[in-house]
Amino acid sequence: MVNSTTGSVRIGLRRRSHLEKIGATLVLLGASALWGQKVNTGYDKTVDFSQFKTYAWIERHTPPTDPVLAALIVADIDSELGKKGLRRVESNPDLLVSCYGGLGSKSAFAAEDPGYTALGGAALPGTTMWGGSVSSAPVAQVVEGTLVVDLADARQKRLVWRGTAKANVDYDKRSKLFDQAGKAVAAIFNKYPPK
Repeated sequence: MVNSTTGSVRIGLRRRSHLEKIGATLVLLGASALWGQKVNTGYDKTVDFSQFKTYAWIERHTPPTDPVLAALIVADIDSELGKKGLRRVESNPDLLVSCYGGLGSKSAFAAEDPGYTALGGAALPGTTMWGGSVSSAPVAQVVEGTLVVDLADARQKRLVWRGTAKANVDYDKRSKLFDQAGKAVAAIFNKYPPK
């Protein structure tokens, strides 16, 4: 009877340990999905950020190419600054806020085909064995999004803090793009104020 109790306790401990490992793995996977962006911040180390209590947006001179996404990002930045204790004002701000970003594509190229297997073993006219041939695989396009948020001291008219987030985005899936933008803003302001 003692052995069966000890055995069941061991089985229970093994099962609990296994579930804890699975739980830890899921947490790590979730965290990596959330922080899939590359986030960098920079700031003026001579500035006392506790002096900033209010902010205003710098007026844009060019309209955004995606007004819905731009409005969402501005709202997310307003929310994050509010969480940090900053209040938006229309005049006499401590900080001036601006944000900008864009999407760019990167080509992922396929490997050369030195045996010309994609062409049935025959080289194209004008090519050599050293150059390979055109790959039969399509070239993948990867879209990378960049978001930059600048905070400037309104009185001294100089940049005091910048946050940048870069990530691969799926521009065709709008809801996922909006979600990624929100996560990027949160990740950027996770590092504000600097410590």
